[in-house]
Amino acid sequence: MKHKRFAAVVLAAALWLTGCGGAAAPAAPASSGAAAKSTASTAVQTAQKERITDQYTLEKDVSGVWEEDTGEYISVHVSVHVPQLECDSPDAASINDELNDIYAAHFREYETYEEAGQPGSEYPQIGVGWDAYWYGDCVSLVVHYRYDGSAPWFYSGRCFDFATGQQITVAEMLQRMGLDPDTVQQQMQRQAMQAFDREMAQGPYYESWRLDGDFSQMRMDTLECNEVENLCLLLPEQNQLVIRSRYGPASEGGGWQQLDVEIPLTPAAPTAPADTPVLTDTYDGVQVQLEGTQATITLRPAQKTDQWGDFGIRVEQEHSYPILGTYNEYVDVCIGEQEDGFFRPVVYLLTKDGVVEYVDVLRCLLFGEAMICQNPIYIANNGVALERSGSEVNLRRADGSVLELAPLSAEWNEQGIPYSIAGAYDYTGETGWNWLDLRSDSIVQLGVQDNSRIYRGNAAYLGVVPEGMVLGISANETEAGQSSIEFVAAFKIDMYNNLTLTMIAGQNPFAEGETQLQMTYSCG
Repeated sequence: MKHKRFAAVVLAAALWLTGCGGAAAPAAPASSGAAAKSTASTAVQTAQKERITDQYTLEKDVSGVWEEDTGEYISVHVSVHVPQLECDSPDAASINDELNDIYAAHFREYETYEEAGQPGSEYPQIGVGWDAYWYGDCVSLVVHYRYDGSAPWFYSGRCFDFATGQQITVAEMLQRMGLDPDTVQQQMQRQAMQAFDREMAQGPYYESWRLDGDFSQMRMDTLECNEVENLCLLLPEQNQLVIRSRYGPASEGGGWQQLDVEIPLTPAAPTAPADTPVLTDTYDGVQVQLEGTQATITLRPAQKTDQWGDFGIRVEQEHSYPILGTYNEYVDVCIGEQEDGFFRPVVYLLTKDGVVEYVDVLRCLLFGEAMICQNPIYIANNGVALERSGSEVNLRRADGSVLELAPLSAEWNEQGIPYSIAGAYDYTGETGWNWLDLRSDSIVQLGVQDNSRIYRGNAAYLGVVPEGMVLGISANETEAGQSSIEFVAAFKIDMYNNLTLTMIAGQNPFAEGETQLQMTYSCG
């Protein structure tokens, strides 16, 4: 009986090699002996290996390669293995062509390069390689590559179902593993942002990075890199998933950092739920509460909040706002005032890594009803507790020093608009042609309904959310000089420089009632 079962496993593996179709990858029966299990596993692995081969290879030591970091020509070892799916489906052909166009075409030029003059020497390596991780009939094909011998390796993933001959999305692959793609994306974005903020706070402070919007851009890039379809799926062991991604440069001149997060595919044994600490503080009609990943700011009618009537803001009843743009784990919260001659409350949050984040409540309200967490104040680090002194909040640090936070949060509000989102964009809808001109110096102009109304004003950076970089827009109609608009929206640029505008608060000025709008790039 053991021999018959083993023969069936080997036959199944052989049939699996025929075309793209077939059932799930076979496994040895539980009653089979250890030797049979091992041999059956080997047969399956052999079948899997024959499903993916090299379409182009090159192994060569070459000289005369330009090195960007050193600014000189060096010798390198070129190791190129470009994968190919052995399947006759249109999707497989498309993936193979894409891999050839991206990788093989680039490295073919080294075929003509002169051989390095010192055989046996160890040279920096450039090139392409790949690994295949199987889940039944589905494979996660992970390609690693680098074009510079001193650069980190970059990774790119593709998922393919040999049973159907179709490419599948990362989200579909995760679902087949019993995982929720949205939950995975949120987990990866949180962990990546924490890693980025942690390293940034440990490095030197660059004033130009804040003023030019580089902090903002790098945090936005980190969120985008950790969107679910940009993740690479590795399955090094049975029931073990490792998700590979990256986060933004951690220092001036630094490159992308690799991030690996392990997620078990089998549910853990039930344990008693841990008590989630609740962090809260109240100050003159403003309350903040943090519980796990949920953070809210609640406003109530009070003597000081009544002062906001001068700005057209009235707190007539209790209202809670979720805090958007929080990605860290927090150990302390405290509310104080920004001294500007009127009531300007600021909510400070201390991360487990000792870095201060904040929400400028009134600043957010001036653009719309949305509370956005600003970029961390990276120089306010090494903290152990937040302490209110009078109306202001101080950071007590591990070395015993005390840091005043009000001047820093005021300074940190002066975040520049990154050049990456600056430009002119237009949209044609039912009401006619509309346009937006956003400058890196924070000047903004809008034309609505075939220029029937033209606005001019300012844009203020408020933070980053998965939907994009959050800007508060305030502008007056130029001809009348009286009418004005205020709104908060997330701005995200695609690879063609086109803009996705996602409304967060206020009315969409270009298409009433629309929460998301695609605008076409017109000029810089």
